[in-house]
Parts: sequence; structure tokens; C-alpha cells
Amino acid sequence: MQTKLNKAPVVEIFCDFDGTITTFDSTDFLLEKLADPSWHEIEKRWDAGEINSRQCMGSQVALIKGGWKAVEAALSEVHFEPTFVDFVSWCKDKGFVFNVVSDGLDRVIHYLLAREGVKVDHVFANRLEEVDDNLSLHFPYAQEDNCQIGVCKCKLLEPDGQPKISVVIGDGSSDFCWAKEANLLFAKSKLAKYCNEQSIQYNPFDSFLSIRATLESWLEKASLTESLHASPS
Repeated sequence: MQTKLNKAPVVEIFCDFDGTITTFDSTDFLLEKLADPSWHEIEKRWDAGEINSRQCMGSQVALIKGGWKAVEAALSEVHFEPTFVDFVSWCKDKGFVFNVVSDGLDRVIHYLLAREGVKVDHVFANRLEEVDDNLSLHFPYAQEDNCQIGVCKCKLLEPDGQPKISVVIGDGSSDFCWAKEANLLFAKSKLAKYCNEQSIQYNPFDSFLSIRATLESWLEKASLTESLHASPS
């Protein structure tokens, strides 16, 4: 990646949550553990292309029994990838902006981050609400044009007038749309397979430790480039 550093761009991390920060998909786990089994039929309709992602997730979340109290109890079995917490601390030390961007459940994400003592700059996710132990899902970051997922991730990478280096970290189909838009992309699992099929350049990773190593190498090269192009004193 070639980037001009004379305008001191902000390095902004955009990280997927389920299967990337967590060791498995927390939404699927909650459905398996707490929802009426009919959620599987809804999943089949989505796989067949009969309904979009928002329709699928909204219908499935409504089937979760026991409200937030049951969800919170179940989350004791959900854990972060072991190197994630230290990676966020390292990003903060470097002055990077760190965002969690997920097509999952915001309340779950906030709860798990707080449980692990992790502070991030922003969380962009579908809004989980509860009324009388009944859960519902709302989509504040959806786009009504051609985007059918709950959180339109590529919208978050649109220019905002500030020089920015966008670092995207992801693993699944909700990350397909912004794979080509990232300045620096880290991918595994379904996203890596998609990038290979579409000839999209990416950095493979198996932990946040490997992501950090790649970023440290990139920072060293960027620093060297900056010093070589600096005006003589």
C-alpha cells in the first residue's frame, strides 16, 4: 500500500466482531441456545435468497426466549480471541482510532467489551431492544438502496474530508462489500476465500498478534519513507 504521509493521516481500524474478535459467532450461538428451533427455517429462507439479511436476523432475534437476562447468562460462554485485548491497547498507544463494526447485536458487543475492560472509539452494529422480555432488532446503519445487510460497512469508509488510512479486519460475508475499499485489508475464512476469488489483495491472519506484526512492519516502512522525503534542515 502506498500512502502519502505529509498530511499526517489518521489510521482508523474497522474490525468485525463475530468470528473475528470472538472465537465463534455469538449471534448464532445465542440462537442455538435460546431461540425457538424455527430460526433454522428462517436461516434456510435466507440461504435460498428468499429474504435479505435484515429480514432474517430481525425474525430470528424475535424468537430468542428469556429476554436480556437469558442472553447475559449465556454470554458467559462467549470469549474473545486471546490476543485481542492487548492488540486494542497497542492500537491506542499508537494513536489509532479503533472501531468495532458488526452486523450483529450492539448490546451484546457493548456487554462483552465492558466485561473484558476494553474501550473502543465506536461500535457500529444493529440495535438490540427489549420490551417485557421480548427482544427486537433495529437497523440504524442500514442503507435502503442496494445494501441488504443490517450494517452497511462500506458506507463507513466513505471519505469525510479528513486524510485517513482505513484498516479493515474481517472474516465473513458481511465484510465482502468493503473489501475493495480498505487501504489495508486483513482477512480469513469466508472473506479470504472471497478475496482470492475476486483477486482482491489482502493480508491473511490467524490472530491479532499476526495483524500487529504486519502493522508494525508497515509502520517501519512508512516512517522510513517519510524520513527519506523530509526536507533537509
